[in-house]
Amino acid sequence: MSLVTNLDNIFKKGVIGNVRKAQEDSHDMALKTPNGDVFVVCDGMGGHVGGAKASQIAVDSIISHLKKEFYRNPIEALNGALQFANMQILGYASEHPELQGMGTTACILLLRDSDVWIAHVGDSRIYLYLGKERQLHRITKDHSYVQTLVDQGQISDEEAEHHPNKNRILKALGIKPELQPSFNYQNSPIHPKNGDIFLICSDGLSGEICDLTIEKVLGENSPVNQKGEKLIALAMQGENGIPGGKDNCTLELIKVDSSPWKKSRFMSCNPKERQYPSNSGGTRKLIILISAAIAVAVAAVAATLILSRTDFELRKLEKQVEKDSMAYFEAYSKYTTKCNRISSPTCDSLKEIMEKAKKEYSDSKEKLKTYIDSIDSKNKNSKDKNGQGVSVSDKKNNQGRNGEKPANDEATNVQQQKEFKEQLKKLEKKSKALLQLNDLWKLGVENNQNNKTENVRIMNAAIGKFKNEKPEGRKKMLEDLDDKLQKI
Repeated sequence: MSLVTNLDNIFKKGVIGNVRKAQEDSHDMALKTPNGDVFVVCDGMGGHVGGAKASQIAVDSIISHLKKEFYRNPIEALNGALQFANMQILGYASEHPELQGMGTTACILLLRDSDVWIAHVGDSRIYLYLGKERQLHRITKDHSYVQTLVDQGQISDEEAEHHPNKNRILKALGIKPELQPSFNYQNSPIHPKNGDIFLICSDGLSGEICDLTIEKVLGENSPVNQKGEKLIALAMQGENGIPGGKDNCTLELIKVDSSPWKKSRFMSCNPKERQYPSNSGGTRKLIILISAAIAVAVAAVAATLILSRTDFELRKLEKQVEKDSMAYFEAYSKYTTKCNRISSPTCDSLKEIMEKAKKEYSDSKEKLKTYIDSIDSKNKNSKDKNGQGVSVSDKKNNQGRNGEKPANDEATNVQQQKEFKEQLKKLEKKSKALLQLNDLWKLGVENNQNNKTENVRIMNAAIGKFKNEKPEGRKKMLEDLDDKLQKI
């Protein structure tokens, strides 16, 4: 299947700007290659002859590589295409000394089945416009000097557009044999929904008009070709009193019209001043959920180390621990279920979180055991009114071995009660946050059409079994969980 079935939903065009005398950009597309539908935009540099040649070699080499054979791993396919193009440009430059220093940026968009894969080098960009939400998101981050200043907080994104070193890029094809392109976030596929539009462009567009202008044009109720023509016209015109067309302008628009996804999943690279509410998909929500569950569980165990052990306090703590143990087990079940269906790097990052949870959980249990032992040891050496010691288990029932209340220091008890109330408030807030995150996770599962049934079945079976177990059975399941974690 293809994400785009109507060719009217594809637009591609490059124009010479108002200042340049020759076109140094190159672009092309290739549909139904062994690796999927391919779209490429390159912006050459190194003089009008060298730049034009470098960008054309890059486009031809990338498409040729992806047409040649099928690669099971899309990232491997994209990386191979860029590495091949890089060596082709270097080889041509070595045979033509007058063109030494020629190079080019490169952006590749690959549509394979229902997934989208991207790769880029330099400061040409790929955007994703969300049709339903009417939001524009950068999904690549420029390999440029000014972008490093933005990332360090030294300048704003707007200031970067007018910086004297704006055109200084840090990566390009044809400069040196070693090349490190950028790909999808965590090597996970992008999932667009119907109505979403991908924009690939040279800085002749993104450097002449701002993202808000691009967003407005893509949001208009007009055909894709009209959107493309208008974007080029605005880039030649300029905005805010600044003349446009200082560079050549090349862009490609691809509107999705045959997607199985109901919700878009991607990683936004928008600058801080243009960030929308997060929309990075179920995996990220899962990581947040697990982290929250860990925080609540560890907080509950830590709280028992400082709280007074009266009957009232213990009953509340037991309820809290019951809730936290369920949250932890649910998080683990979802983690293992998700790990069966995601890429290795993401699974490894989740595994690190779970291993950290296990260590913290083990440390907390050991601290709690030491604390209880010290209380029992202390009480064993002290005597109540009848000369008998009072154990922690006796304190739970708020009575001594002869049915009398143990002697307590009133000031200490008041302070413990105060600490207990403060801890409870914190735990309640974390529990509410956990429930909200759990709702988000369920929503993510419901929107994942391919995995919905199996995910829900596995999770419900595991959680249902855990709920129905007696305390001894639950303890055994948690021990088994720790063993499984070691083998993942």
